[in-house]
Amino acid sequence: MNYDSMMPRDPFADDPNDPASFLEPEEPAVPLTPEEREATLHDLAIVRECQEILLPRGILGVCFLCEDCDVMHYYDWEIMAANMQASLTGELAPVHEPGADPAIDAYVPWDYALGYLDGREGR
Repeated sequence: MNYDSMMPRDPFADDPNDPASFLEPEEPAVPLTPEEREATLHDLAIVRECQEILLPRGILGVCFLCEDCDVMHYYDWEIMAANMQASLTGELAPVHEPGADPAIDAYVPWDYALGYLDGREGR
């Protein structure tokens, strides 16, 4: 899924003094190993199942505590799937902006989502 249409216009578009023009090009995505590819496909299937089962129950996605900034990050199911799909196709994850003032009660930790699916299926 392409989120470009949802992004605000670049304030430096068409500006010859765009600060980003001084940055080095991004490193290409590192290809996944066969094991990483298999794990990503497995996780992508889980994300899609979570979206199907949990989204109608008001769970918009997952939350993670970022170890770099020590702040909770909230990811919608679609963003999770897009990031995984990008990895599978050898691309960098698409840039996305966090939602302004996310409804934090509508996001659950990954382990909670897995436990919900396991309990539902009696796994």
